[in-house]
Amino acid sequence: MPTRNPSALDWFLMALLGLVWGASFLVIKKSVAVFSPMQMAMWRMVLATLVYLPIAAAFWSKIDWKRWKPMVVVAFCGSAIPNFFFAVAQQHVNSSLAGVLNSLTPLFTLIIGFSFFQLKVSRSRLLGIVVGLLGAVLLVVFNSSTGLSGNAFFAFLCMLATVCYAINANTVGRYLQDQHPAGIASAAFVLTGGLFFIGLAFSGGWSVVSEHPDGWKGLGYVFYLSAVGTVGGSILYFWILQRTSPIFATSVTYLLPITAIALGVFDGEKISGIDILGTCVILTGLYLARKG
Repeated sequence: MPTRNPSALDWFLMALLGLVWGASFLVIKKSVAVFSPMQMAMWRMVLATLVYLPIAAAFWSKIDWKRWKPMVVVAFCGSAIPNFFFAVAQQHVNSSLAGVLNSLTPLFTLIIGFSFFQLKVSRSRLLGIVVGLLGAVLLVVFNSSTGLSGNAFFAFLCMLATVCYAINANTVGRYLQDQHPAGIASAAFVLTGGLFFIGLAFSGGWSVVSEHPDGWKGLGYVFYLSAVGTVGGSILYFWILQRTSPIFATSVTYLLPITAIALGVFDGEKISGIDILGTCVILTGLYLARKG
């Protein structure tokens, strides 16, 4: 997989993506207060498919439809499966913990890339991943405002979601590197979107919107997750991935705990010295990974 050192634009794009995806964990928590995890996941995928349709039409002639297999992997491992896992998990773990566990993505990207995709890993990059992960864990384990909540099973679901993200990153880096980011994401949903409409019908998600007192508000939350988190975030992510490397692109997950804490402060929570220390450790890890 061709890689290059990230530029200032790449770092800006990563910060923007960290903000978008970091806010998603809080929105997921609000969404599953209205919908079941399956309903929320199906609504998210259906709305994302609807948003992607005109994008797919615009890029139709530029999409290499012969590579449909890795595009299906993108749809399921990059969105559908982890969306469901996080929806289930966040009924039992808080948003900050989910964001921190998501920071395992670069580590699994490294392991899977090295094992199955011939990804080259330098010592500096490996050290950066480990340091960044330690900083992410530090933010939750010792954070005075969030604390460590939830149980092992639901934390494990978050970890399985990051394995899916790692498979997605390596798949795009190996098989779809030359495809337009918007084309990759939109084609993936065109190929699989019909399944999500069927899933939504069987899950009962249609009726919840009209029958639940907060149904339309919940749908608004899911629309943010779909249009901004899934569609906008995926296109931005694939762009970063193609410009740099799978390891750098998935390192955006180290910024998600920072976003979660920042949103907590905006919502009236206090920031502690541990928050500052954890943030510095994460940024140090990102710097080391960049040097690799």
